[in-house]
Amino acid sequence: MSFCWIFMIFLGCRLLHASPSTCACNHQLKTVCVPARDNVSVPCPELTGKDMTFTLLKDEEEIYNHTSNHEKHASNRKLNTSVDVKLHVQNKSVSFILTGVTASSHGTYRCESIVRYPPPYLKDAKTLRILVLVEGHQCKCNSSKTDKPQVPEIRWIWISVIVVLGMYSIVITIIAVFNCIKLRHSDSQSDYMNTKPRAPKDRKRKRGFLDPIPRHF
Repeated sequence: MSFCWIFMIFLGCRLLHASPSTCACNHQLKTVCVPARDNVSVPCPELTGKDMTFTLLKDEEEIYNHTSNHEKHASNRKLNTSVDVKLHVQNKSVSFILTGVTASSHGTYRCESIVRYPPPYLKDAKTLRILVLVEGHQCKCNSSKTDKPQVPEIRWIWISVIVVLGMYSIVITIIAVFNCIKLRHSDSQSDYMNTKPRAPKDRKRKRGFLDPIPRHF
């Protein structure tokens, strides 16, 4: 019984310690299933400076970057030829557009930015990651662009396990206490019966003695 409670406490502590590590980066994953040759948008941090560099990463590998400065000069550098990329800017909203995705476009994309001017030098990363799945290769979807249902977080699975173990431990504890009380009650009855004096088995009722009648010959 005590081992079960210790296991539950240990599991809860591990869950509490694991939660901050998964939320510290505050990253969100969005899964999209798109047909081949379709386009996918990867959002970037907002345009907050005059001289900025936007970088597109696929599976944490840099594949494209765009640099612009306050003199209206811009430069693009493509590091991966398997994905066609365009930069889309609207007001302060910036995003990379993956055009004509194919089976080789499968991967997790994210965008990060660097503000070079005005000071201070700042580096920012978009918290939203886009997992691209291509229909007919990594996924099947009915519409032209659908989001894959989010998988329940594993913390809820652990919480369910803890609740089930807690209920099981409570039931086992109640049954054990009930059996212990019942056993003690039966032992006390046995002790009473064993200590009760018993009547002797060979006790006989006293009978009177008759004097023999003498016989005369």
